[in-house]
Amino acid sequence: MEVVVSPEAREFVDARGGALYVRSHGHRCCAGPITLLDVTTQAPPDAGTFAPVGAADPTVRYRGDPAEGPHVLTIELRGILRRRLRAYWDGCAYKP
Repeated sequence: MEVVVSPEAREFVDARGGALYVRSHGHRCCAGPITLLDVTTQAPPDAGTFAPVGAADPTVRYRGDPAEGPHVLTIELRGILRRRLRAYWDGCAYKP
């Protein structure tokens, strides 16, 4: 899995400890199942189940099936007034 972190997201993460936790999880919707990605800088209670992926700056830990994970995991910083991290699965907000 290739990890791409924008410069703005890198600064945001570095100011909050230098580690990212990305979790993939499935949902059902009217068009069928989709997989979404959640990203946070705060270590979740189950942080030990996350596997390190990509380069070491920042540290990115991923929870989900790596064999079925994205080829490219992109992390960007969004929002103007309320800055927040967003993760993209091969350039998309979700995997259909």
